[in-house]
Amino acid sequence: MNKIVIDRNKETPIYLQLYSQLKRFIENGSLPPGYKLPTIRSMAKELGVNIITVVNAYRLLEENGYVYTRVGSGTYVCEGIQRDRDLIEDIELSEHREIPVKKGTINFASSSLNPELFPVDEFAELINRVLKRDRGYAFEYQDSRGYKPLRESILKFVRLYGIETGVENIQVISGGQQGIDVVSKALINFGDTIVVERPTYSWALASFQSRGADILEVNLNKDGIDIEDLEDKLKKFKPKFIYVMPNFHNPTGILYSDEKKEKLVGLAEKYETYLLEDDFAIELSFTETDVFPLKAFDKYDRVIYLKSFSKVHMPGLRLGFIIAPEKLVSSFLKAKYVTDLTTSGLMQRAFDLYLRENIWKKHIEEVKGVMRERFEKMKEGLTQLKSYFEFDIPKGGFYYWVKLKDNWKAVDFYQKCLERGLLVVPGDMFFGIKKEDNFLRLSFASCDVQEIEKGIEILRQVLSEGQNENEMYLPII
Repeated sequence: MNKIVIDRNKETPIYLQLYSQLKRFIENGSLPPGYKLPTIRSMAKELGVNIITVVNAYRLLEENGYVYTRVGSGTYVCEGIQRDRDLIEDIELSEHREIPVKKGTINFASSSLNPELFPVDEFAELINRVLKRDRGYAFEYQDSRGYKPLRESILKFVRLYGIETGVENIQVISGGQQGIDVVSKALINFGDTIVVERPTYSWALASFQSRGADILEVNLNKDGIDIEDLEDKLKKFKPKFIYVMPNFHNPTGILYSDEKKEKLVGLAEKYETYLLEDDFAIELSFTETDVFPLKAFDKYDRVIYLKSFSKVHMPGLRLGFIIAPEKLVSSFLKAKYVTDLTTSGLMQRAFDLYLRENIWKKHIEEVKGVMRERFEKMKEGLTQLKSYFEFDIPKGGFYYWVKLKDNWKAVDFYQKCLERGLLVVPGDMFFGIKKEDNFLRLSFASCDVQEIEKGIEILRQVLSEGQNENEMYLPII
């Protein structure tokens, strides 16, 4: 086993140092699945620590799905910690249309709208107006914080969602993924703890892990994150921040209750941490009840609000913004500056007019109409297949999150669907630690109604054929 180093001069408790190092050895494969860890007594003797220290470290590993205990035998590394990275990376890239799918393939994976839904004509006119008005100045480097008139337009935009802030707290970014990267660079030091929802956005996990963060997962209930479990982890670990998607969560589609949003903000204040709110689809609400961001409940300046315009407007814009708590404004500015200096000036100036003149409202209403129709069609189809899997009906966004029955593994299901011309996303990729291999995320973002009908039929074929195979080859024991 790799050498474990305990530093008694560190403020970090020794049991957390031990837990963190063992976790890394498991994640990087140094301790493979099935490996038997040293006994508690021998590990304590080897490191010169108290037995209780090792007990606490092993218990944390077990709670987070890294190891399991066999009574009378010992502690073993769990299966399924390592993933098939090539497969997962291909799925992630195809989700963002960075890998073209075979012609004719029905895409239930992509989170991007069909290009015909983009407000191209409106933007062409806006870009021409900017070029005539600003000439060469449109191509100058902008302030790293962003084009000030755009930040003023964003200020008016967020007030519609109950957010009160100042222009100086708004940082323009080149899309939501850059926003996550900027926050990671500004706040995460190697070995810091970050709390995420379970499941969560896979590219956010990758960003946090690339900075050397220790990831703790907290389960989601139907109305949002498990508050009791979260508070327990806040007491123990003092995380740098909590990453959440409270409105139409990716991948589950969950919408947090207002009560839970208020409790979450209260916990952040109580335990002196921050909440990173990732808002990519609040505009796509299919409920009559008003939906507000977590930031609208932020009485204590504890919420870092990250908003992308890419998914609902046009992916190629690569535009979004961060609303930073007062204490973090300069940190985010520095992180943005070293990332890419500034976001496209031409796009910022055009998008300023797009917001300022309320052109976005017409686009959103058109998109909501189309997406609502697709949402209903997928709901209708999945309901007909409910004997094969479990799912809840979301109240907005892009996704259905389904749990497969009959011992299906999501990656196997993904491959069988792909053979028949349907691309889905296996749920494994949304779990950071202990994988759940029987979930699928199905998106209706980029398929028309006819394609959704065809996709549902492929799901039915794969499910029925798989069920027959399971029945034929069920061993008699």
